[in-house]
Amino acid sequence: MASCSAKEPTISDVMKCLVAISDRFAVVEKKLGVLDVLEKKVRSFEKELKSIWVAIDDRAKKLEERVSKIKDKVDGADIGAALLASRIEDLEKAKASLGDEVTYLKSQSMRDNLIFTSVPEDNSGGNESPEVTERKLRQHLHDALKLAKETASNIRTSAQIPRATSSGKDS
Repeated sequence: MASCSAKEPTISDVMKCLVAISDRFAVVEKKLGVLDVLEKKVRSFEKELKSIWVAIDDRAKKLEERVSKIKDKVDGADIGAALLASRIEDLEKAKASLGDEVTYLKSQSMRDNLIFTSVPEDNSGGNESPEVTERKLRQHLHDALKLAKETASNIRTSAQIPRATSSGKDS
């Protein structure tokens, strides 16, 4: 504008001022148009972000459900593994106990068995009778081990004397 003097502005000065104001309005309107375009883009981006956020939220919920199911399965598997480990431990203890019992029973069955060698057998007519075998063993105890005949005859025998299975020296 014109200077602040007391003089009145001319039409030409007013026109220059109006043109300047008009140019400024044009620039402002141009910038407002750009702002309108930017506002539309921001709204569009906002809608896209919301849809993406909803999709991510849905996936997160599905993932949480899957993780929860997997946790439940793992917990179930842990419980099952613990039960199986306990069962295996029980079975191993039972196996050890049974093994000890078998060893004990074998030792008990073998403790009263005596094996005599170098006692000749008479198998010409088949197997010799238990009474003959017992008589020979008692005689062998008297002869080889130098036991008194009374001691050898007083040795208790089992109800059933096993029969010799081989002939000759190893019976």
